[in-house]
Amino acid sequence: MNDEKIMQAIAVTAELTGTQLSGDAMYVMGEDLLAYPLDKVLIALERCRRELKGRLTLAAILERVDDGWQSAEEAFNTLVAGWNDENLSILTTHTAMQAAECAAALFNAGDKYRAGLAFKEAYDRVVSEKKAKGIQPDWYVSAGLDKEQLAKLVTEAVATGKITNDYALALLPASQERMDIEAGNLLTNKQKAEGRAKLNNILSQLSEKCALG
Repeated sequence: MNDEKIMQAIAVTAELTGTQLSGDAMYVMGEDLLAYPLDKVLIALERCRRELKGRLTLAAILERVDDGWQSAEEAFNTLVAGWNDENLSILTTHTAMQAAECAAALFNAGDKYRAGLAFKEAYDRVVSEKKAKGIQPDWYVSAGLDKEQLAKLVTEAVATGKITNDYALALLPASQERMDIEAGNLLTNKQKAEGRAKLNNILSQLSEKCALG
């Protein structure tokens, strides 16, 4: 069912962007997009219809799929915040840290503009390759000296499902946040949504019973 919706959306988007795609090209494009959540793919194709001034390509669609990867600008600004403040802990990715190797020397020399360009080129290349393979962000916490801010950052990263409990516990000293994670008191956004859905379902059933009574 998902493949039919994706293929229909691709066909419409191709027509509206003046793109001619063969049946085989559409099939391959659709197969590649099945690796991503349907709602995110449809939103990406909608953005292509509104934003593209040229041909529809798989790369253009993947650039607009919200798959959790930071943009190059967001990733670079996060790193810069950490470089400028040793007290600050940051949530980044191993991919961003690797791309930063191309930019660190320029940044340390005071050339932030060229450092940003070098970072963007390296980061976008690697992220595009990983997106095409359906690889998720490899989140990494760079710990600063402020333990309170670190605890808050780690707790939020666990709650949003970006890092695992085991990884979080390795970063935290004895603290309330650590005890909450060990006790399983933190729920991810997905778990919270599932809980709300179950509660709404129960309330709906109760309302029906009351109405019948």
